[in-house]
Amino acid sequence: MSKKLKVLISCYACSPNRGSEPGMGWNFVKGLSETNEVHVITEQEKWVSEINAYLAENPELKKNLHFYFIHKKRNRKLRKIWPPSYYWFYKVWQKKAYKLALQLDEIENFDIVHQLNMVGYREPGYLWKINKPFVWGPIGGLENSPWSFLPSLGVKGFIFYCGRNLLNLWQRNFYLRPKFAAKRLNSSLIAATPNTHYLIKKLWKVDSTIINEVGQHTVKEIQRSARKENEPIKIIWSGFHTPGKNLSLLLYALNKIETPFELHVLGKGEMTNEWKSLANSLGLMKNITWHGWLKQDEALNVMSKGHVLAITSISDLTSTVTLEALSYGLPIICLDHCGFADVVNNECGIKIAPTTPKKASKEIADAIEKLYKNESYRMSLSEGAVIRASDFSWPKKIAKINEIYTLLISSKND
Repeated sequence: MSKKLKVLISCYACSPNRGSEPGMGWNFVKGLSETNEVHVITEQEKWVSEINAYLAENPELKKNLHFYFIHKKRNRKLRKIWPPSYYWFYKVWQKKAYKLALQLDEIENFDIVHQLNMVGYREPGYLWKINKPFVWGPIGGLENSPWSFLPSLGVKGFIFYCGRNLLNLWQRNFYLRPKFAAKRLNSSLIAATPNTHYLIKKLWKVDSTIINEVGQHTVKEIQRSARKENEPIKIIWSGFHTPGKNLSLLLYALNKIETPFELHVLGKGEMTNEWKSLANSLGLMKNITWHGWLKQDEALNVMSKGHVLAITSISDLTSTVTLEALSYGLPIICLDHCGFADVVNNECGIKIAPTTPKKASKEIADAIEKLYKNESYRMSLSEGAVIRASDFSWPKKIAKINEIYTLLISSKND
């Protein structure tokens, strides 16, 4: 870029030490500060100590990266009783961020304002009201879980995800502030998934650029070895054990195959015991290792010894484990849904249409059998996985956003 831009970013969750939304926020603002002067409004209670400690160790970042902290009021007891109450306090925080943004703009005269996270579309903040070129995204949350899969999630899962789908249908059609933010002149939207891109066009009648919310720092330079002829195929599954992660889909698929396998399940949660009971009833327990939660290096060690990663989630954007698996050369079997639909292609994995659980489990079983019987095909996907991981490096994501900034500035000046 020929000119260093002065950018104001609302980044509610931001931490150099965390994953998920805080890590995503940090990687975006830090990357953008390499070529721009970046001013970041973030939440105080959770992130101030981690950010200040990191900046103290890396003072050179302070030249182009400036933080402003706003405390968010919380009511943890109320949130346990009624989780959506989170949005009440989050909205108040966004109003405070807007007020501070106006004051900062008077001083700094920003070239661009960017609503970065949280990723969900329900709260677009208020920075779009500032009379400056505006960027919003990555945006997620518009997609519904496949209706045909809900009955297979158990009573609690069915009620929760059915309610979520219905509420989401109402919110995405009738919430006004997201529409106002999306339709604002001289703005650019970033969609976290291809389906979100489609829904933004359908619901808000505007275009968007697809940049998913997770990134990869480095691709592991490791030598992937072929599976030995009689060695069981080692399947990795990782995530919170909640109904929407849908491990039961994989268990039913494994019940259909005759191929020797090992399943390594990472994580823990409310569904752990129920899934163990299901695995036991299907006669699969002898083939499964339940690792629980492991430290990151231990979890990556398990992954590095695997032959394929299975993702069965029906309600996600793009989990970090997806890119971790690709960087370790693991082919991926997943539903052709959520952010996985964008990341996984035919060169690095096998996507399963989210039609019905019965049909999907059969197709997952067929995919596992194919990988077991054709090791050269699995190795070609392994090589493709490493190549695909490099497509989602943080520098490439930052370059895309810098292009968006440049186009917005140039259109403003035309």
